[in-house]
Amino acid sequence: MARVRAVDRRLFLLIEIAARRLSRDADQRLRAEAGVSASQAAVLFLLLRRGERRMGAIGEVLALGAPAVTGLVSRMEKAGLVTRRRDARDRRGALVALSETGRLAAEKADAVLRAFNTELDQRLGEEAADTLYDALTRLASDAPE
Repeated sequence: MARVRAVDRRLFLLIEIAARRLSRDADQRLRAEAGVSASQAAVLFLLLRRGERRMGAIGEVLALGAPAVTGLVSRMEKAGLVTRRRDARDRRGALVALSETGRLAAEKADAVLRAFNTELDQRLGEEAADTLYDALTRLASDAPE
């Protein structure tokens, strides 16, 4: 039997469906076990690993627009997960940093997602997980021309 060509497999649709399901599952686990959403966890991880960041840099790394970053950071600030202050070098911008509460939440979220990744790895098997990781890394880093 001939192999179905990639264009006929509707790759984008399958990736979109899988991403939504995985994201929803991860979000539910993160909220239940770490008290943060998946979006909040992404910001926490960024700040934990790279230190304080400008709002624009957060949006760039997470592929979010300025209004989305502003709303997300505002909710996180209200929850005590981050602090925000004016950038002394550029008064138009704000710097976002982890609070102690945010650092603790980031550590809990990291444990939740490590367990989730282990489950995914086991469901897929090592070879398929490696192939998927390589493909998704390529898709995530390649900018269309």
